[in-house]
Amino acid sequence: MVRNVTSATALRGQGLRSPLAETSQSATSAHWRLKITFWLDVALLVSVCVLQTVSFTGLVLHEWLGLATVGMVLAHLLFAWGWIATQSRRFVAKQSARERINYLLNLSLFALVTAAIFSGIVISQKAIPTLMGTNAAPEMDWRWDIRHNQFSEAVVLLSGLHLAINWDWVLAAGQRLLFPPFENIRERLRRSREDAP
Repeated sequence: MVRNVTSATALRGQGLRSPLAETSQSATSAHWRLKITFWLDVALLVSVCVLQTVSFTGLVLHEWLGLATVGMVLAHLLFAWGWIATQSRRFVAKQSARERINYLLNLSLFALVTAAIFSGIVISQKAIPTLMGTNAAPEMDWRWDIRHNQFSEAVVLLSGLHLAINWDWVLAAGQRLLFPPFENIRERLRRSREDAP
């Protein structure tokens, strides 16, 4: 026997949600996710830029910020996992050139960030010895230092390309998060144009 339940409170009592409540909750969840992703990306961009100038941050802050970047990169990957999985499955299928380039750019950026972090850990003079409770190596392996600098410079270059290819998303997300009243006005104008005869 099926009961006809129409009120939202009755639906909640049965462990069900009304479609309106689900839409509102998913919109709130999407907005929260957009906000986290946007500000995480801003933090990553600022970190990449700041990490390029050791003389600005000093070696200690440079190394600790580099280690903090590991967490930010992992969080970024988790938030983007749906896109990563979808694009990985589609890569061999028919895709636009932009989608393929974006995928390969992101894959290259991931490889270079991983290489920069690994090489930074290898040559660490402050953070890793502190975490491990050991003394820093008396002499740094300058070959790793050179590689670390090369990887870091390539990360900056690919980060710029990554930002450029995703610029539409950056503008749309920034407008939605930083200027929501304008977004609401634009949405109302769009609806009024659709409703006009």
